[in-house]
Amino acid sequence: MLFTVKTRIKTGLCGLLLAVAGAQSGLALADDLAAKGQAVFERDCSVCHTANAGGANIMGPNLHGVIGRNAGSLAGFSYSQAMKDKGAAWSRESLEAFVTQPQAAVPGTYMPYQGLADADERKALSLWLSQQH
Repeated sequence: MLFTVKTRIKTGLCGLLLAVAGAQSGLALADDLAAKGQAVFERDCSVCHTANAGGANIMGPNLHGVIGRNAGSLAGFSYSQAMKDKGAAWSRESLEAFVTQPQAAVPGTYMPYQGLADADERKALSLWLSQQH
């Protein structure tokens, strides 16, 4: 009986350690993905957008807090009627769909971007933007 209890404790501790290691590994992967997203933002988006608190609207609106914000609603930016009409709150998924082909996702948008073809880069970008709040 004592052997069984010790074995279960050892097994439980090993399982716990593996779970913690797995969680840390998952966090590291998320951090890596977010860093990739920031690099994508800097490469493809920062010419027209900022994403920091109090950042200015440039050619495009400040994307700080974009996830959860209604499309076409940031005060001080002149959106297309198409973007104002979209109105729904941005989610990571809807943002990824939009940056795939902005003109197809919101016909009539002013955004002249040709689109981000790489799905992994879109996922990384949306993760990083979701952290900018």
